[in-house]
Amino acid sequence: MHFSTVDYVIFVLLLVASAGIGLYYAFSGGCQRTTQEFLLADRSMRCLPVSLSLLATFQSAVAILGAPAEIYTHGTQYWFLGCSYFLGLLIPAHIFIPVFYRLHLSSTYQVSLQKFTIFVLYIITHLFSSLRISGLDLNPDPLERHTFWTLGVGGVFLMLALYGVNQAQVQRYLSSRTEKEAIMSCYVVFPCQQIVLTMGCLMGLVMYARYGEESPLDQGYVKSNDQMVLYFVMDVLQDLPGLPGLFVACLFSGALSTISSAFNSLATVTMEDLIKPHVSPMTEARATLLSKMLALGYGLVCLAMAYIASLMGSVLQAALSIFGMVGGPLLGLFCLGMFFPWANSTGALVGLLSGLVMAFWIGIGSFLSRMSASAPPVINATVIPDVGNMTTAVMTTLITSKPRPSGVQALYSLSYMWYSAHNSATVVVVGLLVSFLTGPSKENELNPGTIYPVLGNLLFFLPQRYREKLCCVTPLDDKPKVMDLQPYQMAQKESNGVAYTKEDDELREEEGEQKTAQPTCNLAHTVQETAL
Repeated sequence: MHFSTVDYVIFVLLLVASAGIGLYYAFSGGCQRTTQEFLLADRSMRCLPVSLSLLATFQSAVAILGAPAEIYTHGTQYWFLGCSYFLGLLIPAHIFIPVFYRLHLSSTYQVSLQKFTIFVLYIITHLFSSLRISGLDLNPDPLERHTFWTLGVGGVFLMLALYGVNQAQVQRYLSSRTEKEAIMSCYVVFPCQQIVLTMGCLMGLVMYARYGEESPLDQGYVKSNDQMVLYFVMDVLQDLPGLPGLFVACLFSGALSTISSAFNSLATVTMEDLIKPHVSPMTEARATLLSKMLALGYGLVCLAMAYIASLMGSVLQAALSIFGMVGGPLLGLFCLGMFFPWANSTGALVGLLSGLVMAFWIGIGSFLSRMSASAPPVINATVIPDVGNMTTAVMTTLITSKPRPSGVQALYSLSYMWYSAHNSATVVVVGLLVSFLTGPSKENELNPGTIYPVLGNLLFFLPQRYREKLCCVTPLDDKPKVMDLQPYQMAQKESNGVAYTKEDDELREEEGEQKTAQPTCNLAHTVQETAL
């Protein structure tokens, strides 16, 4: 089975069109003259395109190739991952987006800078910018690869890491025109995710109905499960010229959307957190050109990493495992800073390092030990034996279950869907313990805009004075006055794009006289508008 001429023509035309769009906007000078236009679309995107971009960023080639192969090989338990989408999008919509959007930042790591020290920020930047029909299995064992609890509960933490604090997704929220449209984009993308997941699972069932126990992998037609979808498409659509080429072209488009989002996010983080703080003020044209060159450089690095990714087995499990390994500690760090006001920079750093050590220890150990669960046996339901002349016999052989791993092997056998929850919990627990041992942060040392008063809301039954002692009342105003005024929009901008308001001049004049009286961070200073 090979591509026809029509398939090649359609495939090449789509790639040329995609490259042409990028080249047009790169050289026309129309809508990418500043870093804000290049990285955040000038904060002018509507709800629908933001929602579709959120969907395409992570639900793309991996989902198209991985989900059907997962269903064909391991059954339909993976379908229950859709249960985690609701909370995985509802929580970011009403907790993370208000914090990020009202601070008007361009990088998620700038929130950490508002709460913790610059040293912790650099640690984060360097590490995270370098990520068949079966019944309802209610087994709560976290060592089981896929169960309802593993997918429905563990998947929530994975979705929070992807849609709550991931730079690629947060950058899309911040490109929205208003906070309300950013929140609505989460609600719009929810049914789209369910449709994509359902279609992938149905494709896996159709593949099983066609091949049954005669798997293309066992027959030697493909070399890995990830190639089964492509084989299925060529097998079914080979008599319809053009459709195989269209499918592969769409597959490449999904991959391009994912990696372009990653390159753009990496360029944003590098510019805002590594280059600008240490480079003299630069013009908008120079900053935009440098951002584009950074994206190109990360693309070249990605080509080298593609070979390593091919050695990690199933593309779906590999992708979700990596998201859990690096996204879990990141989620834990943001939860530690946003939900626990008394966490300090020392606790954040120690907690982050502890979470990373646990993440890579379990992830690499699991990869090396290869203790993945075996696929369920394929039952040939198309061949019915003759039951007219049969005798019965008593079976005396005992059926032994698979021995349960113990010790370190049990840790390595942890389902990859729990990686994000385990690693984020490690960061929060260790970070809080170290913060209390080294002296918790005081409320007058905090920037109110970086705290979401989740503890204050949960402890509403306590008197006000006790809540104040617990530092649970640091407010995140529903309509923050400073950000509503947006003084930087009317302020004069320097060559590096940073806007200064009249309040900044007054505060600088009074800095020497009121150092102890002023909070450590004033929202009027938060004008980091991605090299605005």
